Amino acid sequence: MARFEQNNDPNKADASPTKAFFVDIITKDILLDEAIQDLIDNCVDGAKRMRPGPNPSYAGLWVKIHVGADYFEISDNCGGIPLDIAQHYAFKFGRAAGFKSTTGSVGQFGIGMKRALFKMGECFSIETVEPHASYKIDVDVPDWVDDNVNWDFDIDDLITGPNDQDDLRTTLKVTKFAEGVADAFDDGFIESLRQDIRSKQQPPMRIGLQIFLNETAIIPTEWQMKEGDGIAPAFRSYQDDLGGEALLHTRLFAGVGESSRAHAGWYIFCNGRCILEADQDRVTGWSQVSDGVNVPKYHGQFARFRGYAFLDSEDASILPWNTTKTGLDLESSAYRLLLHRLIEITRPVIDFLNLLDGEKDMEPADRTLTRALDAARTVALEKIPERPTFVYTPPPRRGPPMTSISYKKPKAEADQLKEALNASNNKELGELSFDVAFDALVED
Repeated sequence: MARFEQNNDPNKADASPTKAFFVDIITKDILLDEAIQDLIDNCVDGAKRMRPGPNPSYAGLWVKIHVGADYFEISDNCGGIPLDIAQHYAFKFGRAAGFKSTTGSVGQFGIGMKRALFKMGECFSIETVEPHASYKIDVDVPDWVDDNVNWDFDIDDLITGPNDQDDLRTTLKVTKFAEGVADAFDDGFIESLRQDIRSKQQPPMRIGLQIFLNETAIIPTEWQMKEGDGIAPAFRSYQDDLGGEALLHTRLFAGVGESSRAHAGWYIFCNGRCILEADQDRVTGWSQVSDGVNVPKYHGQFARFRGYAFLDSEDASILPWNTTKTGLDLESSAYRLLLHRLIEITRPVIDFLNLLDGEKDMEPADRTLTRALDAARTVALEKIPERPTFVYTPPPRRGPPMTSISYKKPKAEADQLKEALNASNNKELGELSFDVAFDALVED
């Protein structure tokens, strides 16, 4: 690590940073659950190093998390932290020059593990067994901060030599919490964290990675859309050269699912990490216009909308995520390209949902889209073939649009008018009285 020593040159003004500044500034804008997600991301990157390739399986790999009042711990069997990375890269503040990141990595900015550990605690330890070494790192944060000359972490109990594949593991443990952390780790936080992991870590879990929180396995939710009986979701894929070291691969799915305001919207993933979940805001195209195509502001009429965007690249620096992976970088080239495509693929689904909503005022026999949607089956995303646009069969034209008229009148008067118009019931009375009024006031 870099060392900052006092400069006694009278022609120099000291501009060196302090550790206290680093610890304060990197932890200020991240929440505890986001910090834990960063640690899980590191485990996922370990799995990617162990099982590289276009269609990996993470079967047999696991991440175990303990959140309690006395300590926090996260452990995995995803390959350990290579000694060379620990010595030269992993504990630097920022991505060091010359560091070769994991292909398709989730960790991108070189700050996640340090920020998470400093956010949670004043004392933490890291124990790891990698293929060629095992070692331990213990850090007392206040003591480390007080020593503003030595920025290194000491590596202890170093043993070099080959290790069995089944023994590879890493354990990070925080044993003395920072102020307020223990109180934050209540039952509500743990349940919220469970749901957050379920949504944000779906891709690695779906290919075999097991994640446990306080000894309970987290089961990923299904990504599904309606298909059949004239209804079919859109699926488009793109490859773009944005000037990075690798191409940007994008897959977009847009269609309809079960009606749910909480789950409707766009889901955005970068290298398998969920960045936005059920987004219903301008950032994913709602209330936006692009090349003459407009998408309205989200409202309850669109509660069936589902959209999934998967952006992947071996060069993670071109992906449009922010440093905390809680939102998109709206200034990036990848985002501007994505926004146009989201608007374009969303519009046909909106047209369908508008027509579907219009069927509420129709007789049941005339609700063709409603019947088609009820008859459609639910399919997983991976079974959806490429299709440039959302498909549905427009309902046949059945004359002018119809509407309902409802009002209340005194029963005695209604009975008198019913007898005068020879109506057999109130429905017929309403229709006949409307016809009389229309003939007298409109047609003439």
